[in-house]
Amino acid sequence: MADLLTVGNVTAVPGKIQYGQWEALAHPTGHTEFFPIILAQGKTAGPCLWLTAGIHGTEQAGPLAIYRLITEDLLPRLHGTIVALPALNPAGLRTMQRDPYHANDDPNRFWPEKKVISATDPDRDPPSSLERAYQGLYEEIVTSADYFIDFHNAWIGSLSFALRDRILYQPGDAADRDRALALAERLDKMVTAYGHTVVNEYPAETYIREKLHRTASGSVLQKSRIPAFTAELGTGLVPDPAIIQAACAGTRNVMRWAGMLKDDTEAIEGIRVIRPGYAVRRMRTPRVPEACIVHHLVDAGMRVGKGDVVAEMRDVWGRPVGNRVIRSSYEGLVLGRTNGVYFYPGQPIMTMAVRDGDSLTAPYPDTY
Repeated sequence: MADLLTVGNVTAVPGKIQYGQWEALAHPTGHTEFFPIILAQGKTAGPCLWLTAGIHGTEQAGPLAIYRLITEDLLPRLHGTIVALPALNPAGLRTMQRDPYHANDDPNRFWPEKKVISATDPDRDPPSSLERAYQGLYEEIVTSADYFIDFHNAWIGSLSFALRDRILYQPGDAADRDRALALAERLDKMVTAYGHTVVNEYPAETYIREKLHRTASGSVLQKSRIPAFTAELGTGLVPDPAIIQAACAGTRNVMRWAGMLKDDTEAIEGIRVIRPGYAVRRMRTPRVPEACIVHHLVDAGMRVGKGDVVAEMRDVWGRPVGNRVIRSSYEGLVLGRTNGVYFYPGQPIMTMAVRDGDSLTAPYPDTY
C-alpha cells in the first residue's frame, strides 16, 4: 500500500472512502470531462487493487458492481487500498453509445502498448484527447496497482465470465519467457479466485490483430506485467442484479486471495458457473453461409457438440434457406448469442468457448 496515495485530486485516508475526479480532457465548447474516482483505504497496510468500468457506453453493469462493492461495511475489514474509476467513457455512458462521440473509435483500444510507435510520421493521426487521457491514467495505475480488474458486458443474456489474456513475451528472450510463465501462474490463481466461468482470449496473432493488447487490462498486463483480467458481466444496458452480486462476491474473493480481506471465501451464487474440465478460449462461431434470418436454437450456458444443430436459417418470408440449419463446427459452451437475427454471409451468430490446447504464454507474433 503506497503511503499517501493520491489519484487525480483525491488522496487516500486510512479507514475512509474518498471521492474525487481525474481531469481527462477539454472540450472545444469550454467544459472539461473527468473520470470519477472512488478511493477506499483500510487502516492496515496491504495491496492496491484498481477497478475500472464504463469504458463502453452500452456496458453499464460494471459501475453498479463497483458502487455495491465499495461500502462503509467493507472498510473495517480492508487491508490495503481500492482505487475505482466507474466511468471511463462519460460521453458514451451519457449517450448510451459504445464509443464516445468525440473519439469515433473503440476507446478500449487506446491504451499504451509495449511497442514504441514513431511520433514523427506526418501522415499518422496523433492520439485523440481520450487516448492521451488514458495514457496519463495508465501511468498512475502502474505506479500503485498490484492487481487490476476491468468490468465489461458481453452480449444480451450472455454468461458472466472472466476473460484471461495469454501472457506475451519477446521471442528468443528466455528471461522474458520465464517472467511470462510466472505471471501466467499468478493470473491463473487470480481468475480462479474470482470464481466465475474462466475463458481464455484468442491466440496471439488474433489477439494482436484485434488490438486486444491495447485494452485497459491487456495494456496493464502485457506492458507492466501486473496481474489483470476483464470481467464480463452479461447484459449491458439492463444489468442482471444476480450477476452484479456475483461480481462483487468474486471481487471480494480476489481480495481474499490477495490478502486484502481475511475472512472466508464466498460462494458464487445466483449465476451459472461452468467448469468444462478443460481449458477453453473464446471463438466467434459458427458463421452464416449466406444472407438469412437466424432462429437460434441454443442459448448462453448450453453445451453443444460438433455437428449439433444450433440455429435455423430462413428468408424474409420465413421460408427455409439453403441447408435450412446451421451446425456447430466445434464442441464447446455457448457464451452468448450475437445480438439480432438478420445476418450477412460470414457473420458469427454467437460466441462459444471451445477447447484450448495452446499455452497461456506465447511469443509476440512476427508481425508485431
